[in-house]
Amino acid sequence: MSWEKFVKNQTQLPNDEILADLYALSRQIKQSEKSDLDYSAKSHFANHLAQLSFITSGCKLGQCSFCSYGASNKELLPSDVDFEMKKFIKEIQIRKAFGQNIDTLLFDAVGSIFDKNEFSSSCLDMLFKNINEIVKQPEIKALIFETHIKTLGDLDEQGNYNCSYAMQKLLTFKKLNPQIETFIIELGFESANPEIRNNLLFKPFDDNAYKKIIKYMKNQNINIELNVMATLPFLTQQEQIKTSAESVIQALQSQENGGYGADNVVLFPLNIRKNTFYEHTLQISKKLEKQYGTETPTWLKYQNPIWSLVATLNTLIENGHEDLLSKVSIAWYGGRGIYNDDIFPQDWEEIEEKLTQYKANLSGEKSRVNIIKSLIEYPGYKNFMEKTKNEKQTNLSYRERAEYLHNMINEHSPLLKESDINIITLTKK
Repeated sequence: MSWEKFVKNQTQLPNDEILADLYALSRQIKQSEKSDLDYSAKSHFANHLAQLSFITSGCKLGQCSFCSYGASNKELLPSDVDFEMKKFIKEIQIRKAFGQNIDTLLFDAVGSIFDKNEFSSSCLDMLFKNINEIVKQPEIKALIFETHIKTLGDLDEQGNYNCSYAMQKLLTFKKLNPQIETFIIELGFESANPEIRNNLLFKPFDDNAYKKIIKYMKNQNINIELNVMATLPFLTQQEQIKTSAESVIQALQSQENGGYGADNVVLFPLNIRKNTFYEHTLQISKKLEKQYGTETPTWLKYQNPIWSLVATLNTLIENGHEDLLSKVSIAWYGGRGIYNDDIFPQDWEEIEEKLTQYKANLSGEKSRVNIIKSLIEYPGYKNFMEKTKNEKQTNLSYRERAEYLHNMINEHSPLLKESDINIITLTKK
């Protein structure tokens, strides 16, 4: 069977035939990860942060190779938002009574909290109605909204910025609540290398437009936090560490100096998520290795996300950028059963505690620099770096790797052999 059925009737795909095939397949794979859930949001508390993540029908904007759309077959309604927000506010009040001071609130969704196709305008109205209530508590000083750059608005032909409904809502709310000291937009970014984003992550965006939108947000006194990925898919471990460190530097560098001008970065280790293009290719390569003895390329092997994360941060220190660590938070919660003993080493509880201390951004002996310097002394890290030093490298460009994946899938993917495949139809908004 050809790729035609995957690409048919789909819009917003690249003009490049190979990438169009891969992007369309990535969208198709994600469609199976949906379930009937009896809740509409999950809360998470850490130090002074309270996070509420809404469970929606999933991301409508992209086809990222490493991420699934998620999540629920149930449509999220304003009444669901109202219920979950009131429960969230009550949780915060209870924790306050027991001495936990919450001063920062983070709101996100499976994909983007500001995407009207995922989180409707009426749901957004209900969200801000409840936020209006919670910010009456004087200890709330910062609000964070995680979303996709496309949900903030767009640039017209003259380069003028047109705000989306969500951004208009946020700017109005900001004007009416001057007591809130900090407003933050958290954006998916992953890598500063457009060739990696286009060919391997399936997350294309125009760098100049991206920077202009960031500049507009900062002119509105809204801080920008960019998510950078550690253990990027389809790269060797050496490439992953080098690329992630460079992306952190460029993300934080001012636009006047060629960077993106972000205020902060969150460094994310890659987790293998079910029903993603990345998982699909790993499964095929493992099957080929088992059945036919086909050697899996180094760049197609899943690497250790914990030590890769530490190695990226240590690279910043070694290259004279330890001052940036105060602006680089990490996303790691541990306890992921999908990983093996090599990834959860014998000293895992101790290592996890140090990563938790890193998040707290303390001073003195427990400063971020000192925590990283202590982590690189663990035997597991040293073994990891020795393997990294000796790993086989590749001469394939990022484009050639996309072609390799296309050929491998074309010959061996069970999806291409199925006779009945639902077609996703995306329309331009």
